[in-house]
Amino acid sequence: MKEKAFINKKNFSAMVLLAFCFTACSADHNIQQTTISEPTTIAEVSDTSTETTQESTSAAESMDMTVENTQENTASETNETFIEISTESEITEDNWQNPEEGLVFFVQPSISQRDEDSTVDDWECRDTEVLHDFHYDGEWNYSKELIFVFSNYTDEPVTIDSINIVSDAEDTPVKFNDGSLFLDINLTVQPQHKTDYVLRAEDFDYSACESGIYHAVANIGLEGYGRDFFINNSACTLFEPYVYAPTFLNEEQQQIFAQAHTTMRDWFWCITMMHPSYSEAHTPDDFMTMLKEVFTKEYAKELAAIYIDEDGNFQNTGGERGGDISYHSHCFIPVSADENKVEFKAVATYAHPDNPYKVRFVDKHFVMLRTENGWRVDRFDIWS
Repeated sequence: MKEKAFINKKNFSAMVLLAFCFTACSADHNIQQTTISEPTTIAEVSDTSTETTQESTSAAESMDMTVENTQENTASETNETFIEISTESEITEDNWQNPEEGLVFFVQPSISQRDEDSTVDDWECRDTEVLHDFHYDGEWNYSKELIFVFSNYTDEPVTIDSINIVSDAEDTPVKFNDGSLFLDINLTVQPQHKTDYVLRAEDFDYSACESGIYHAVANIGLEGYGRDFFINNSACTLFEPYVYAPTFLNEEQQQIFAQAHTTMRDWFWCITMMHPSYSEAHTPDDFMTMLKEVFTKEYAKELAAIYIDEDGNFQNTGGERGGDISYHSHCFIPVSADENKVEFKAVATYAHPDNPYKVRFVDKHFVMLRTENGWRVDRFDIWS
């Protein structure tokens, strides 16, 4: 399956861009999409396509067109200048083949300004022969700035004129540091080549963005093609390796949440089988007491049903399950809070390392209640 995204930089005013280009965001957060007549592929584009595009752009800029006429004329011109980009691969349970037609590109699943989230200090852009099968090559270890990885599987050079970033929440473009909505890069990807472009912080202020889903758009001629990624600017407190609590919780809530995370990890995540050494040294009441230190009574009872039967005795009906290897990261976001109840969520980003073209986002929910014994967790969704 292939999906295509289109954004016209040159022929629209800022108002038209907002009204027309970005109404194409898909509901399942894949890419911006708009309907257009059947395109030709890059191999079918004539040698005069660049000239045609320049002439069309010049004509459009010299005319005072209405939005309706602009859209009609653009659709007509696009038939001559369209270059096909593969934006999603065909995926089945046993097929993780990457797209290898036209010009393809991907970006990292998420960006974070926290130093511990990146194991690479800087990224050196590559310009090498195109890769086949798997394209992932360490990009996700660098999470400070966005890497556009372009692979040109055609026999013609393709030039990316500009890029822009669109907020999924606001459905609007985000400004670059110079105040513009588009950043001209004029990057040419040679035939059968893989070429990187890094959107540096000097051009785009990641730290000023709200945490959430964004679309990275590459513009070629009259068209724009989008890829989804997540900007994570949430602040967290680290309690132990890989155990965080969001700072929008108070100190007591953070401590309880971190303990709940550890308990979930040890007993209800990948392993749900009680080791004989525990059952020999503890009673079911000991186990329930341990759970009630961080969970509400009702939620503790619900969780304990895996290990304790209806007669109140230990049982070993659990087992082991593999973690979701497509899990990449998560970001805590507040939902609501009062003196007795706090609700928040973690937006988890999933992207299989063998196919970076497929990214999805899933909400995981959490509830904390004030009880007679202090704050306790009443819901904890696992994310991997």
